[in-house]
Amino acid sequence: MIELVLIVCLAIRPADCREERPGFEGPSMTSCLVQGQILVARWLMEHPFVTLNRWRCQPMVARQEGI
Repeated sequence: MIELVLIVCLAIRPADCREERPGFEGPSMTSCLVQGQILVARWLMEHPFVTLNRWRCQPMVARQEGI
């Protein structure tokens, strides 16, 4: 599986950046790249106080969430 990863920064503090994963999980890198542009635009419209630094598609990796 492939996931979409956004690097976004606070508009008022451009040095304050973080990764966001908007929930896209696709079967291929191509599907992520094609659909990712639309999903990124929608996500940014819903989050007006951040700016996009960059985005990427990557293989999904298991990560431990905080308890």
